[in-house]
Amino acid sequence: MKNAAPQEASAGKVPRAAVRVMLADDNLDHATSIAMLLRTAGYDVRALPSGTLLLEQFSVFDPQVVILDLAMPQLTGYDVARILRDDKRGAEVLMIAVTCYNNNTDRLMTKRAGFDHHIAKPVDPNTLTALIRDYLAGNRPVRIDVIPDYEIQR
Repeated sequence: MKNAAPQEASAGKVPRAAVRVMLADDNLDHATSIAMLLRTAGYDVRALPSGTLLLEQFSVFDPQVVILDLAMPQLTGYDVARILRDDKRGAEVLMIAVTCYNNNTDRLMTKRAGFDHHIAKPVDPNTLTALIRDYLAGNRPVRIDVIPDYEIQR
């Protein structure tokens, strides 16, 4: 398997080990399981217990992928997504919401905050890794810049 990275690099693809993923979830068990899944898939993962820490370390780690729980204390996943999208450093990052909030309104709110994808917990490992693979292959999600307020009803 050690030969896979050079072949990927020579084919114009980014080797998985070169792909940095930041994850913020205040649920330690959930954060640990997703981090292990992604490390097993070959990604460089930094798991953090809060959105505040993710923002503090974002520039140093320089991730291509950010995975956020929505219901975190202090800064929610929505807050972190908005901050990152407003900053040029976070403009091109693949941003995935991983949450128990899973109705249509929640999905619209994640789009409005700047997330590219919304995955309900428990996370299906194949879905998560497929989203990352697609992004790395150049399949960029279509972002919705403005969602009218009348479409979001709480």
